[in-house]
Amino acid sequence: MAVLWNVSLRKAVAIDVPNVAYQKYRTILGFGVCDETCDPKIVKIIYINSQRDIESTSDSIPWQVEVFTLSTRAWRSPYSSNLPRKSIEFRLEQVFVDQFLYWCATDRVTIDGGIQSYNVIISFDITSEKFREINLPDALAHHQPYKLSISKLKESLVVVQSCGEINDGVFRVWMMEDGVPKSFTKIFTVCTPGTKVLSVPEFRKSGEPIIQTVDDSCGAHEYVTSLSVCEPRSKLISDLGISGWLCSFSVYSYMETLLLLDQPDLTTNDI
Repeated sequence: MAVLWNVSLRKAVAIDVPNVAYQKYRTILGFGVCDETCDPKIVKIIYINSQRDIESTSDSIPWQVEVFTLSTRAWRSPYSSNLPRKSIEFRLEQVFVDQFLYWCATDRVTIDGGIQSYNVIISFDITSEKFREINLPDALAHHQPYKLSISKLKESLVVVQSCGEINDGVFRVWMMEDGVPKSFTKIFTVCTPGTKVLSVPEFRKSGEPIIQTVDDSCGAHEYVTSLSVCEPRSKLISDLGISGWLCSFSVYSYMETLLLLDQPDLTTNDI
């Protein structure tokens, strides 16, 4: 089940998600609002989990992509037939920028009997419902997948590259220029000597990165994580006053909207 929740209006709509795949498949969801119709959409994508299963799956992936629109309250096939290739493995996190949904992904290919993989960005146009692969510069394409993340910075897509170990606290921020493949420019580096940084989960409207730091001085199995704002040039870190024991945080951008105003609260959409 997925839930559309408007925090400011305190309204929510629960949506049953059909055909959720298990075993050799994985399922992810993406959400965006179409500018042309102001209609919220959910896209469901099923992908193959392991390289071994890719080679053993000769047919197409069942129910690979389905789209839900709130106006019709129904799931259907996308308008476009250019679905992601079977070799693509998606990451869970998504970013919505200017009518496009983006995911970090890995393309797994077999060359001369060996398995090779490289990082790509997969985009989905929420209006035309077309997928596209966006190639990354070599420095990002061949980086360790779990050390890459995506975010939104001033209405642009950025890739955050973690460099070194947690004690180094070095993250490079790359911005995509005008949606052109491989046109990523490194705009600044987050460097926090003496501070252990787990991640850069989001950015403020001013462009300053929000960092997740960890303090493990209490003991080997006890630590406190906190959210702070880092000024890249001065390296000044300002605590946001949000912290917790033995936990991690997820941070997402938010925009006030009247979406769901006409919906009864906690409506359930049954298949």
